[in-house]
Amino acid sequence: MPHGKKELQPKALTQDVNELKMAMLNDIASIISSDSELNANVKTSIDRQAISPLRKTSEIQISGADTVSRPVAVSFQKAFEQSLVNMINESKITQVTAIIHTRQPTTPLCNSPGKVLAKTLPPSMMSDTARRKTIEDRTITLRRMAKQPEIDLYVAYIHNGLNKRSLEEQAIYRSEVSNPENTSLHDSEMACDEMPGDIVGASYVITTRQGHRLYFGNNGVQAIDGTGNTLWRYWFGGLDNATVNTRYKEVMDYLRKCGLNLKL
Repeated sequence: MPHGKKELQPKALTQDVNELKMAMLNDIASIISSDSELNANVKTSIDRQAISPLRKTSEIQISGADTVSRPVAVSFQKAFEQSLVNMINESKITQVTAIIHTRQPTTPLCNSPGKVLAKTLPPSMMSDTARRKTIEDRTITLRRMAKQPEIDLYVAYIHNGLNKRSLEEQAIYRSEVSNPENTSLHDSEMACDEMPGDIVGASYVITTRQGHRLYFGNNGVQAIDGTGNTLWRYWFGGLDNATVNTRYKEVMDYLRKCGLNLKL
């Protein structure tokens, strides 16, 4: 009956995206657990402050001194990106649109694989191995994503944002953009001259095998601004979730206003 069919569709959608969300959180937990270079306290904090809460809700916050919050927040993001590739390889995901929306081109692609330039960081972070590792790790995961056919990776930044990087950072980023192996990487300088702090972060729109969409978004600050206390916000759930949808629309409206009109 038509009425019965209508009742089933939202339930099937919710179940589909929730199953993928839980599968990804389990995979992220495994990735974090098996990272031999990650401090045990950071591993515990990631589980307590990010993975466990996200199993129950679609929006969380992590806050505190940048020295403490950044290793937790960004290590989770790195594991999430690694999980995206894993889930694609396991055919649990068919397509991903990933947008790194920051004032300057994303830090990991302005550094060589596994390395961090001193000019990328505030002086206090250069000697902090836990925070430096967050960038070193993502120099690898983002390059892996840039080569993955099922992923569209957009590096969206404000007008003249690249010129705010050092000449060495600019050269590394340009070499990644021009690398023919990076078939999924899209350099997306926008028309806007500024980006509100509550937009800075990343958005990932994930398509399941059944054609439904799961959204993960975060909001924080780039490494160069990582001083004092920082607040990190995460959204993770289906686009039928009101809180998740509000964040998704907020980001997409800003990108559209700045000239990046993605067909999602």
